[in-house]
Amino acid sequence: MNKRGLTLIELLIVLVISSILIAGIYRTFIHQQHTYTVQEQIVDMQQSIRIAINQMVREIRMAGLGGTDEEIYNNGGVEGYKNVITPANETITFVASLNQIGEIKETVGSGSKTIKVTNASNFDNLKKGYISINGTESHRIHSINGDEITFHDMGKSEFGKLKENHLAGEPVFMLQAITYTRGQADGKWCLLRDENLGAGPQAVAENVEFLQFTYTLADGTVLVDNVPENRRDEIRMVQVAITVMTDRSDPNLGGGGDGRRRRTLTSNIQLRNLSSL
Repeated sequence: MNKRGLTLIELLIVLVISSILIAGIYRTFIHQQHTYTVQEQIVDMQQSIRIAINQMVREIRMAGLGGTDEEIYNNGGVEGYKNVITPANETITFVASLNQIGEIKETVGSGSKTIKVTNASNFDNLKKGYISINGTESHRIHSINGDEITFHDMGKSEFGKLKENHLAGEPVFMLQAITYTRGQADGKWCLLRDENLGAGPQAVAENVEFLQFTYTLADGTVLVDNVPENRRDEIRMVQVAITVMTDRSDPNLGGGGDGRRRRTLTSNIQLRNLSSL
């Protein structure tokens, strides 16, 4: 029986071959892990930008729903905003009826200064001073007594009156000012959304590198970021452009730069509630 065993040279050869195989397996594992991490970041980035753009488009499209009544916009405005659209650098604030509170309880005629509404107390609970009826007219709230809401005339006898008849069952909304802007949250640049209720802005999407609003006026004039106050009522379309980047850099990404992948989405928003003005 041969009891030689392995020579030192044979053992060294086995060790070298094993080392090469282990190194190859390790490199493959590291490469696969890196690829997975990169793909995960790309998916997160793409999901973030889609959520951001879809929410902005859906809500900005509703700007002006609830009416553009002179008695509100020319007398203090909604939360201080005197235009349906208020542009600023990397910022847009729009007024719209987005959240339904309840319904009209009893049919009411034009000229009335009161209305009975289900869930009327929610206007107090949410600290909202404005009511939108069926998305066609809006009023500032003076007082709430049970289910009855009385409108504010703001010192003018012609204000605070219903402009048309409303039937029981018609929906009642909050008229609110919503602000989208780019700012920092938890050390990251984010898309922020603020309902202007005092709670402050909330992050919608992280790692937002660029945010721009472009406005098309009724006569075709195109303005970027800012619109003169005397022309804000002429805004008919808003274009949103947003760029989001991955959370971490990829050292294997060529082309220089900081190693972060980026995606940009652009969307045109027709302001259907303002198109007939």
